[in-house]
Amino acid sequence: MTLEILCTVPLTPAQAQRLAAEVPDARLRLLAGRVPPEELDRAFAVASVAFLFGRELTPGRLAAARNLRWIQCAYAGVDAMLAAVPQLRDHPVILTNARGMHAATIADHVFMFMLAWARNLPGYLDQQRRTQWRRLPTRELAGETLAVVGLGAIGREVARRARAFGMRVLACRRNPEPEEGIELVVGPGEIRRILEPAQWVVVSAALTAETRHLIGRDELAAMRPDAFLINIARGAVVDEEALVEALRERRIGGAGLDVFAEEPLPPHHPLWGLDNVLITPHNAGAMRDYTGAALELFLDNLRRFRQGRPLRNVVDKARGY
Repeated sequence: MTLEILCTVPLTPAQAQRLAAEVPDARLRLLAGRVPPEELDRAFAVASVAFLFGRELTPGRLAAARNLRWIQCAYAGVDAMLAAVPQLRDHPVILTNARGMHAATIADHVFMFMLAWARNLPGYLDQQRRTQWRRLPTRELAGETLAVVGLGAIGREVARRARAFGMRVLACRRNPEPEEGIELVVGPGEIRRILEPAQWVVVSAALTAETRHLIGRDELAAMRPDAFLINIARGAVVDEEALVEALRERRIGGAGLDVFAEEPLPPHHPLWGLDNVLITPHNAGAMRDYTGAALELFLDNLRRFRQGRPLRNVVDKARGY
């Protein structure tokens, strides 16, 4: 039976040729960009493999995709796809994602936020605009404590870099097994044990039913008044309303936020007006060649799929990551 591959990820001509050369005996459909919905419907109906971002999949297309055996998502987070197509959780199709692909670039983004606050970059930029010459208070990362909430590939890379800066690292994850180089690992029920001593809290947990508002009012109240919260996971892992209150009342030092409950962040949202917040537009995972990196992962998994070997990054659809 001919392998039917549907790709809705926008590839360059060279990338498309590379994919085609990898599977000369397969039928390859490249349907990126503005494609008539009925054409996508027909493609899903015959596809056995799909390489996509996720928004293209609908309940109707999944129901019609009787030959679909594997979906490779080009994103790490599959929460939006599982929310839009809840039938996917019980469907026999294998779902893989791009987790780990962004670990280095997202860790860069985390330390951009941390160094900006530690060295008072927002204050110096404001002084530069005002042509002022005045030394402002700063702090060193060395000797400070970092709490990592979510110890997947991104959390581990953040922890690794923090140790290089001479920081003490604590962490929280679903299974609180010890991790080399991390002083203490706790489960979600004990999260305050790592929040209370930390000057820096980095949220890198996947969004699931269990992690929604994992950082809420009680958790924010447990943080130090000089602590900074950095969220590069999903906006809903943090109770945004409670976070705004904590920032307004200066109960924590500040925040670096790349993700939000509603995106794009509405112009009227109170976070925009707070001087102790740095905002980036869900861009922490940006890479020089994101599509190329995603294609490399897909090609490796495609070889594994055709050879009957285990795939990389298989998602536990019940857990959502």
